[in-house]
Amino acid sequence: MKNISIRVIIGILFSAIGLASLFVTKQALTAAVWLSFGNGLILSDLRLTGVDDKGNVYQKPIPKSRTITAILLIVFAVLLLFFQIFLDMQQASAKVVSQL
Repeated sequence: MKNISIRVIIGILFSAIGLASLFVTKQALTAAVWLSFGNGLILSDLRLTGVDDKGNVYQKPIPKSRTITAILLIVFAVLLLFFQIFLDMQQASAKVVSQL
């Protein structure tokens, strides 16, 4: 439990919300935003432990590739959120035009 920080807990919560929204609302784009952001948070801060030759437990450093992947997932979540806003705005404007 020592290697789980508040960011990892929030990431797990966001991922659970994304999975639940996929099953309940069946909106893949909304679920992808939640899952991408949650998984990015988990990857960015999850610390793993290892055992050295003498039997001592130590925390492994976070690899650079995992940090880059986490940043890309968070950026992807923001881009998907903007895309979702764009699609919602188009649907709202189409609804207004059809009412005229």
